[in-house]
Amino acid sequence: MRKYGLRFLLLAIAAVTAPTYADSLRVAVASNFAPVLESLLDKEPPPLEVSIISGATGALTSQILMGAPFDVLLAADAERPAKLAQLRAIAKPVCYAQGQLVLSGATAIDDIKTGGRIAIANPLTAPYGRAAVEVLTRLNEPSLQVIQGNNAQQAFQFKASGNVDFALIPASLGDGLAIPDDWYRPIEQYGMSVRASNHPNHTDAQVFLLWLMSEQVQSHLNDYGYSRCQHDP
Repeated sequence: MRKYGLRFLLLAIAAVTAPTYADSLRVAVASNFAPVLESLLDKEPPPLEVSIISGATGALTSQILMGAPFDVLLAADAERPAKLAQLRAIAKPVCYAQGQLVLSGATAIDDIKTGGRIAIANPLTAPYGRAAVEVLTRLNEPSLQVIQGNNAQQAFQFKASGNVDFALIPASLGDGLAIPDDWYRPIEQYGMSVRASNHPNHTDAQVFLLWLMSEQVQSHLNDYGYSRCQHDP
């Protein structure tokens, strides 16, 4: 009953608030979650059209502050959405997923002692890159050459193309050895409408977030290397 009740609510809201500003909702999403979102849109289609723009969380946030016409931000951290909400005086962000970091190219942590090249996302703009630096600091293996990608997706591509021996990447992007959770700060991913309450697309942005937080969508997170947030959003 709860599942169908929520579907009815989403459809009812969408029916009376058809987009008047764009043909589809523009969702800026952290690169680690972009392929997951595409799959979720196919599995559990929301009651509106969605266009995905992916990139590093820091880069997307900067673009929003510079006026990029995005409606929703799905970040890979909590800090940048909170800062954006404060600067823009817009709706409070919600935690939609918790990420997991994996070491691709290894069957045991000690494999990196052989040295080589390891790819990570840019820690200045990508939260998974920040987590990777925390792991590398703990491991303290000077023989590793660290190669930075612009975002988590590019770090994964470096490994997939054979340009590096290892990669510290989100579990959502590729297989690998799970890094213990206590080796890095929790990667809680927050989403928000970046439109003011009087903007024509604000209601559609809220409808999208209701869909993302719904039981039927959240139940699929484990299939993609995520877990639900450990606290109420």
